[in-house]
Amino acid sequence: MKQVLYDTNVLLDVLLKREPHFSASAAALDAVGQGKVEGYIAGHAITTLDYLLTRQLDSKKSRTVLSDLLAKMRVAPVTDAATRQALNSPFSDFEDAVCHAAALEAGVSVIVTRNIGDFAKGTLPAVLPELFRAE
Repeated sequence: MKQVLYDTNVLLDVLLKREPHFSASAAALDAVGQGKVEGYIAGHAITTLDYLLTRQLDSKKSRTVLSDLLAKMRVAPVTDAATRQALNSPFSDFEDAVCHAAALEAGVSVIVTRNIGDFAKGTLPAVLPELFRAE
């Protein structure tokens, strides 16, 4: 089964129903719910998601949303090795470098993101949600 890491922006599109990106991001993420792919979230993204969800929902609701999400997805850990790899990568944005390094370490084959240019210097392909195919 294909392993796919979903970038924070795609997850926020779905969790907060952000338009105009909600439909494409939801369709890409639905591949996890349908069992077509194994979905991953970078470990550092969990705290970012909680922070941003709590700003629009209360803390309890945010934790429930995250628990539901994690019931279907795996966490790509941000390890010592991944952090060091990110520090030495050609990425200009450190957060994207960490995301990419965590995805590599988890054995992910593609990153679904709305910011494919941010991952251009990586070795994993990055694809827009509207172009993602689970096959």
